[in-house]
Parts: sequence; structure tokens; C-alpha cells
Amino acid sequence: MPAFDGVTTPSIAVQFLKSGTWTNVTITDVVRIEFRRGRERADLRDQAGFANITFNNTSGYYDPDNTSAGSPWVVSGSSILRDGLQVRIVATWNSTAYPLFYGFLENNYTNQGFLPEVTMTFYDGIGYIADGFAPALATAANSETAAVRAGRMLDYAGWTTANGFSRSLSGSVTMLATVQNRNCMQAITECVDSIAGRFYISKSNVATLVPLSDKFSRPTQLLFSDSGASNTVFYQDLITNPGTKYVVNQAIIMRGDNNQVVSTYNPSVTAYGVVKKEIFAPINADTGATNLALYESRKSATPDTYIERIEFNGLSVAQNGLLYPDFLSTELADQVSVQRTTWDGRAIQWNLVVEGMKHTITQNNWIVSFNTSDINPYSITI
Repeated sequence: MPAFDGVTTPSIAVQFLKSGTWTNVTITDVVRIEFRRGRERADLRDQAGFANITFNNTSGYYDPDNTSAGSPWVVSGSSILRDGLQVRIVATWNSTAYPLFYGFLENNYTNQGFLPEVTMTFYDGIGYIADGFAPALATAANSETAAVRAGRMLDYAGWTTANGFSRSLSGSVTMLATVQNRNCMQAITECVDSIAGRFYISKSNVATLVPLSDKFSRPTQLLFSDSGASNTVFYQDLITNPGTKYVVNQAIIMRGDNNQVVSTYNPSVTAYGVVKKEIFAPINADTGATNLALYESRKSATPDTYIERIEFNGLSVAQNGLLYPDFLSTELADQVSVQRTTWDGRAIQWNLVVEGMKHTITQNNWIVSFNTSDINPYSITI
């Protein structure tokens, strides 16, 4: 990848875990990298991140059926390019390595035509955890905090330090006892909903659960602008959304056993009619369930225009202030700001949360999209 020289722009490495060691792929063999993480909007769940990496296969090295001793991806007569192979994508700038994506090989698409290529699809740890199952218990047990329950689900799924995986779990809301008998990700989703938080796999492959309060401690990484001012990033596309489609003014918290808590924000109902949202959140305490209902019925009760998507060229980040460390460090749930001067002269600024991100990297280009939402100041103790 000639544009990514590590001097004027970051260098990019694709690495496979080979015999317990991260091993670089020959970077000139990489035709295209595309990966997505997070979610498109704040009202959706974080999805399994995925990467599609296309390799030039004139060498034959990326053919999973190639078991010749000359291939760097053959170990003891078998190709490692099989389901479950771990990959990471890393950018290096000023001798500092910044992980961008970790994943597990799901499938190979091999084109054996005139220009042989192999495209590998990798999914991040959410896909791995989703294969886990929490077995049924004879009686309901384990009334525990959301963080502890999520940790037990990760244990069931094999996302443990013994297997080389890390976790960072927060969430002090106590949940009702459970009989389990469900997919591990389903149970983790209940933890997320009980703390009005989110669960994702970080860029450094850490299973991460954060509560509502997390939004007040996240860094603001980048300032986007159409002015070209110093220390700003020039954006190419800026898609706004008036937010009216995503109004919610009635929340129904379903705690199990026909136990429900309902909250309705009447001023919004007067303006927009009843727009309800049902959430299964087995919270143990009445106060916590009531406060969760209050939060969910008010946080999106009044629509605000926000930036739905920011698109920019990753290679242009260095043009104004050498902002690569901030760009490469940006994580899901971090914050960014956007300044815009309209054609009729209005100066507008949006302060936003990064909900999701997409990177498309080719030999000479790096296109990035951030899906964002407005920073909602409304909060409550659950």
C-alpha cells in the first residue's frame, strides 16, 4: 500500500495469528480493506463488527486449499486460513501502533480467474460470543449486577483470559434472578437494556459493557469543519437528520412475570402522538425500573437535528495539525464536533457521539464514515 508509508501517513498492517504469534501479511498483496463496527443509529443495538479483506492471490498463498510447504500460511501440512483464524488490522504512526479491528475468519471467497483474488470475511467478538449458550437452571438464581451477569455470559461463551481474551464491564444495576436457557448475547442484551448502556468489542479486542453514565466521561477526539482551519478535519459529506422519525415518548419496561413499568411524557404526546418503546430489562429494584422508564420516555421525546453521517478522507487528517493520533484513537461512544457555515451564512456546531464507523482502505485511498448521534444531556440514576 504505497500511500501508507508510515512517514507522511500511517502504515497499515494486516496480521494473522499464526502458531500463537501475530504475523504480518505482505502488505502489497492487500488489494482492499473494508471494516465496520458499532451501529448506524443510537436506537439500534451494536452489531457484530466485520471486515472484508481482499488479497491478490497470484502467489496462491491465500488459497485455503494450498497446503504446499512454500506458503507462509501452512503449518504442519495444513492451511491456517480456516474458520476461526484471528486477524487484526493495525495502523502505526510515529512508532505508536493503533489497533483498528480484531476479528475471526468466517469464510473465504476465492476467485480463481484471470486475476486471482481471495476475499476473506471476518467477524469481531460479538459473533464469537453469540455462539455461546447459557444453560437452563433448575430454579431462578444469580440476582446480580449487570456487569457480573455479563461476565458470566462471557465465561459460558469462552471469552476468558485463559483463551487470551479481555473484558471491561461496568454496570451496577442489580438484575432479577434468572433461569438462563438462552443465547449468551441475548442475556448480555438484557444487561445493556437494564443500564441504558451499550456492549461492543473494542478496537483492541476487549469485550466492553458501559452504563448510561459513561457518556459523560468520553473524550472529544476530532473537530470537523468546512473551513479548512488548523486542527480541524475537512469533511466531504455531511448528512443531517431532523430526528422526527425517532421520537419515543412512552417507555414500557418489562421486568418479567407480567411486571411492567410504564412512563409517558405527555408534552411530547401532545405534539407527536404516542410513540412507544418496549424494553425487556429484568431490574430487581422498583426504583431502578421506574427511573429507567422515565429516562427512556424522555431522552428522545423531542426531536433534535443531528449529523447522521460524516464522511472524510483518512489521508487528509494530517493536512491540518497532524491529528492522526486523535483519529486513530477514536473509539465507539467517543465524541466529535462538527462546525458548518451554511450557504446563507449561518454558523452551526454539533456535538456528537460516534455510534458506528466504516473504513475503506485501498492502495492509495482511505475513506472513513462515522455514524453519529447528538449528545443527549438528559440523564438519571437507574
